Amino acid sequence: MPHMFLDIIEIDWKLTIFAIVGGLGIFLYGINLMSDALKKIAGSRLKLFLEKTTNTPLKGIFVGIFITAVIQSSSATSALVVGLVRAGLMTLPQAVGVIFGANIGTTFTSVLISLDIGSYAMPIMFLGSALIFFINNKKVKNYGRAILGFGMLFFGLDTMGDALKQLSQLDSFILMLENVGELPILGVITGAISTAVIQSSSATIGILQQLFATGKMPLIGAIAIVLGSNIGTTVTSVMASIGGTPAAKRTALVHVLFNTIGTVVFFILLNPFHTFIDWAASNLIGELYLQSKFTISLTHMIFNFITVFIFYFFVKQMVWLVTKMLPSKSDIEIDEIILDNTLLKGSPDLALINAKNAITNMGNVARGMLEFTYNYAFTKDPKELEMANQCEEMLDTMEDKINNYLVKIGGQDLSYDNIQLVAKNMDTVSDIERIGDHLDNLLEFFEVRHEKKMILQGESKKEIEELFQMIRVSVDQSLNAFLDMNKELALEVNSKEDKIDKLVKKYRKNHINRLNDKACKENEAGFYVDILSNIERIGDHCNNMAINVLSDEFSHDDQYF
Repeated sequence: MPHMFLDIIEIDWKLTIFAIVGGLGIFLYGINLMSDALKKIAGSRLKLFLEKTTNTPLKGIFVGIFITAVIQSSSATSALVVGLVRAGLMTLPQAVGVIFGANIGTTFTSVLISLDIGSYAMPIMFLGSALIFFINNKKVKNYGRAILGFGMLFFGLDTMGDALKQLSQLDSFILMLENVGELPILGVITGAISTAVIQSSSATIGILQQLFATGKMPLIGAIAIVLGSNIGTTVTSVMASIGGTPAAKRTALVHVLFNTIGTVVFFILLNPFHTFIDWAASNLIGELYLQSKFTISLTHMIFNFITVFIFYFFVKQMVWLVTKMLPSKSDIEIDEIILDNTLLKGSPDLALINAKNAITNMGNVARGMLEFTYNYAFTKDPKELEMANQCEEMLDTMEDKINNYLVKIGGQDLSYDNIQLVAKNMDTVSDIERIGDHLDNLLEFFEVRHEKKMILQGESKKEIEELFQMIRVSVDQSLNAFLDMNKELALEVNSKEDKIDKLVKKYRKNHINRLNDKACKENEAGFYVDILSNIERIGDHCNNMAINVLSDEFSHDDQYF
């Protein structure tokens, strides 16, 4: 019974445990420091880059690979994508491609870890620290943090690796690793749980590479842990979607389904996949492939490349599936309109139709925001507030995109009528965006009222409800008048605007009388008057849109008839 005495090997358990725990801590802090610094270096350009370059799933894959390779975190990329979808700045099909690409991009980290850079960790950390402490420049400091994190990553891995080499001599440690090899499902569970806890598949793979480098880790068990880590990494996107819009939750669900289905398929085919990795690694690396960190990197890469390649052909089906799995009545009903630059020179008339469709979309978002704002005003439902805030972000983005497109149209050789139409459309876009701004103001007022428990009741509630109903009709009529160039509807909006102005004046007076009669608290006065003013301004912007329909030329004079 020779193995019974292996545990008698003298090991300083205190130093060994401290080295493993400390090395792991330094590694995790290093990888997070590097990722955070790289995100700050890239700044808001990351969001802009994602938003503008992912109009097809294939482009999304390449963008996902690039972004994840840059910021060294697929979890961060997926969370960023969920955030963009949550804000309405990216559609679900676009997000699917980026998530696919992020799974490939994360393999670059494991390749990086497999390189023998540990011996240079100290000078790398010194360089990073010098940039942080001796150069008074914010951007340079961020580069310093990235370099320091990079050095800490390898220093932590080396510290942990040295301690694990000592443990690899223990019979109980070898037995534990062998169990993972004999029962690969344990490896999948281990990989999933550890990645979910650490919230970084790169960290799990890095730790696995250190274990595998001891030469005691069975290859089939290591492959199982790699598969499991792909399930665990979806936790970040799920957390980012909590409390978010249905689209954000569907994006997270796509990530979960993609990684889970891929893992299940490869686990079913584990033995042939193990045989293939064994053959590929032995040919690429040589005799020492069973204790080479690059074997794990190779496994990680092949698994993700094959999974992405297969699922690429089922993007539409996945979008359909998650939409059915997570149906929602609160979705904002808009069509995906792509502002086609190819129409600008060849057919400005078609470009104007393209722009009008996009403006119609924008109007539908404003309609949705009005409903969410009304619901939040009287129900205090945080989901309504979340949806309304999403609409506001969408309106800001749409205004920027549509106006830029209209400017490009205006730069073409247009007829006089089309020049007037471009000007009217730009004015309408501005009015819709301003409606969103006033609704955003209302949300802020009602949010404070809810916090301070200032509940609308009695006459005050009836007055606000009546004004909301009038505004709802005005918004619908003005948008429909714009869509159909319907002058009758536009005239109704114009006449209704006078009624709204008169009612607002009347309700201000009523409110002052209630204050004098002590029928309401004095600290509510400012809020109530501000609410009335913003509702009145929404009516003004509806009237502006109606005026553009009524007039033959672009103008905002008060009378046209």
